[in-house]
Amino acid sequence: MVSAAWRRVLGLSVVAVLGTVLAWWLSRRLLDPTSALFRRLPAEHLVLAYLDVEQLRRAPALAPLLKSRVEPDADYAAFVKQTGFDYERDLDAAAICYLSDRVYILARGRFAEERLRKYAEAQGGSCAGPGLRQPCRVPASRPGLHVSFYLLSPDHLAIATAPEPDAVLQLRSKPSLSAEPLAREVSARNRRPALLWATLTPGALDRTLPGAVAFSPNLALLAKALGNSQRAYLFLTDRAPSLEISLEAACATEQQAAEMQRLFQGLHDLIGGLMRTARGAKPPEPWERVVTSAQIEQRQNSLHAAWTLDETVLKSLSSSR
Repeated sequence: MVSAAWRRVLGLSVVAVLGTVLAWWLSRRLLDPTSALFRRLPAEHLVLAYLDVEQLRRAPALAPLLKSRVEPDADYAAFVKQTGFDYERDLDAAAICYLSDRVYILARGRFAEERLRKYAEAQGGSCAGPGLRQPCRVPASRPGLHVSFYLLSPDHLAIATAPEPDAVLQLRSKPSLSAEPLAREVSARNRRPALLWATLTPGALDRTLPGAVAFSPNLALLAKALGNSQRAYLFLTDRAPSLEISLEAACATEQQAAEMQRLFQGLHDLIGGLMRTARGAKPPEPWERVVTSAQIEQRQNSLHAAWTLDETVLKSLSSSR
């Protein structure tokens, strides 16, 4: 029989293990900075995205792009001059939620609240109080919309572009259904931490299709091929010395995934053929290297595709800036 002393030792061991597991769960739940950003964003969305700027700064594959110097946009240059804020230095991460009539952003970084408040006033806006503990609002570039922002904490800035002048106050409290569970699911789908990820609903693909046509007919064809998916996931991952763009499209059935794989592969082959025909006997352009690097396959009820941006492609991007 087990003595009383051994029972006490066993009981204490079980308590210690459970305590360790609970502490780990709480640390993941409460201290995960990514989850903290999505916890205040609504579950409803057209597009949900995350940008890890801190990791982008450390990615070796992006060093040529980050080192290349170009003249900034005049409006952005004025913003930096008046506020002292430079996203390449002061922004660490951003969670973005696009809805049909508004955009919510939660950013983590370093923010000079007094200078941001003065910038809002200089742009014809106003602030509800000193500093940024109450919202500031400025006119948006699009008629009928307002940009409002305020500090949730010293290192978390909430921003909203919406018809209401104080829409950012919607982020003051946590919604009954938040985007956090979906954000955790998206992060778990990628084997490595992504520099950037985005997830879209079929409705979002339909809404972005007209813009895609204007930007690139090829992009519009690929977006149309994904139109029957239940949800699409896009990732940009550092695989030094290269970058990888990967796509996953979840379908209702394996048959739908197989049909989508055939359509997507066919469109991809068509685009590659058009690029080869256009260049003739000339050497392949950098973006043709990206197209030929594609890996497209079906995995049960999902379509998976990946493209590599190698050093040659990244160097061409940096030289063209």
